[in-house]
Amino acid sequence: LLAQYGLPVPKELLATTADEAAAHARGINGPVALKIESEDIAHKTEAGAIRLNVSGEAAVRQAYDDVLAAAKRYKADAKIAGVLVQEMVPRGAEMMLGIVRDPVFGPLVAVGFGGIYVEVMRDITFRIPPVDAPTAREMLGELRGYKILEGVRGMAPADMDALVDCIVRLSWLAHDHGDAIRELDVNPLTVLAKGAKVVDALLVAGRDS
Repeated sequence: LLAQYGLPVPKELLATTADEAAAHARGINGPVALKIESEDIAHKTEAGAIRLNVSGEAAVRQAYDDVLAAAKRYKADAKIAGVLVQEMVPRGAEMMLGIVRDPVFGPLVAVGFGGIYVEVMRDITFRIPPVDAPTAREMLGELRGYKILEGVRGMAPADMDALVDCIVRLSWLAHDHGDAIRELDVNPLTVLAKGAKVVDALLVAGRDS
């Protein structure tokens, strides 16, 4: 769904066996992340069902087994579709883009700092979708941590044009389908010195009764 709206998603393939995971990793040709794919496990990190920066066939096979085992320990009766093998995304500024439902205004697009910062900083701003590029830039300027995007402690400035483009595209998704979405979290969206990549996303579908 995100790719259909032009958001930059990484190379990723679903594996249902260790052999398949190893083959997918060879096709991606670089370090990979392995993540459990289950509708019953929304937060993979909490479950310990994720492995990062995995290289080499033997390591990928082991990571596949480890992810499955962690998921089963976390929730024994979880429905498991497989293990997602995903290209590793370089480090950058971690942002959160989302769609939330407000009882008065309906679907809203949310923008804030992502990763661990979401719950710690609660630095988030909202608009009624769709938004244009100037409005997206205005939203970013409202964030208390805005200067992080300009580059701090040796980090390169984030690609603001790419980030703004992602906000605008997600806002149109919210405009077009917000009534059928209870919640959508793109977290993190990693914004690089050039470009951006969706690292993880969670969608909860459903219309209001």
